[in-house]
Amino acid sequence: MSSSQCRSRKPRVVIVGANFAGLRAAAQLSCRYRVTVLDAMAEFEWTPNIHEILSGVKRADGVKLPFGPAIARYGHEFVQARIVRIDVAGQSVVTEDDQRFHFDACVVAAGSQGANFGVPGVEEHAMKLRRVADAERIGAALDRLGRRKRPAKVVVVGGGITGVETVGEILRRRHCGERFEVHLLEQETRLLSQQPERVGRDAAERCKAFGVDVITGVAVESVSARSVSLDDGRRLSSDLCIWTAGLSLPGFLRDAELKAADEPWLPVRDTLQSAASDALFVAGDSAALAAPIAKQAYHAMDMGELAGGNVDRFLRGRPLKDFRPSRTPTLIAFGDITTWLVAGNAAAASPLLAAGKEAVYLATMAQLDSPWRPVGYTARLASRASRATFGLLLPQLNLESIVAGAKGSRIMLG
Repeated sequence: MSSSQCRSRKPRVVIVGANFAGLRAAAQLSCRYRVTVLDAMAEFEWTPNIHEILSGVKRADGVKLPFGPAIARYGHEFVQARIVRIDVAGQSVVTEDDQRFHFDACVVAAGSQGANFGVPGVEEHAMKLRRVADAERIGAALDRLGRRKRPAKVVVVGGGITGVETVGEILRRRHCGERFEVHLLEQETRLLSQQPERVGRDAAERCKAFGVDVITGVAVESVSARSVSLDDGRRLSSDLCIWTAGLSLPGFLRDAELKAADEPWLPVRDTLQSAASDALFVAGDSAALAAPIAKQAYHAMDMGELAGGNVDRFLRGRPLKDFRPSRTPTLIAFGDITTWLVAGNAAAASPLLAAGKEAVYLATMAQLDSPWRPVGYTARLASRASRATFGLLLPQLNLESIVAGAKGSRIMLG
């Protein structure tokens, strides 16, 4: 089916945001609808793996997917545009260049952006890690610092998944002879606070074993060009501050029409319909369910799939389905040292689990690229797999690494 066939039909569906939730939503909608997908970016980014750019294991082009061709394969239209407002009453999405896209149903899948919590100096002196371009800038900074004769001082703010994975990639660079003095800061009382306690303890133990200074239970007071000040009076020297802490709504969604002023996210019903309008569905990080869930890619994809299906049901006058979070295990990489597999309150840790995380990346990227075309899916999977094998897996598939990985494996219970 061609894009022109889709555009010639009604009703109109607008999808705001083309990442995990947005692409999954688009894949559920047929040419029964005129579907327009809007995003300010030109390419999808597989953000769960961008930390690997810091060590050179991944290249930027390996974690990107051009929106236009992918969405055309879905049979829909992609428009690159910066959204400034969702007009609920007028049922339209307004862009920065004053285009107005009217809809009969809309899926808001705009994700989240980094939060600085009002800490002075973050915008000027810290490097945020949210997008591929951020990872490239941080990787270049580490390249420069790694050439110094003395170890450079790096402060990573945020001890969640992104912060821990960032530290792992900095440690991976030790094989090139680079040495960094790393501080990992977390405002909560332990690392990986949304994971089982034993996993957080294990992460802290492994950090300390490689000389990482783990500081928990303190907040950052300010960031300067050469230091990070903490609220307990300490000041840490810093050649590079990497900010991975906190998420917030994109600016255009902080709108009284979509939520109350004091609500950080967009409230939704179990059907993912917005509290502001039955015709508006919210999927991914931006959504606030009655029972909160972690802002993870697999949840966003599941929400996008349901939102797309519910748009179809809504427009056809059929009963909607409720969202039920899946129990998909979480994989958290720590460079080449270990990978944690977390399933409920149980977890396993082993360097050999890195292959599992890579397999998820390979298969999902290929599926998002060609969801209904087996030949294209297979070809893209094979292409990415070959690059991943040489860049990530082969260095770990020698006898010494396998033996070390087996010895370093462990099972953990909450």
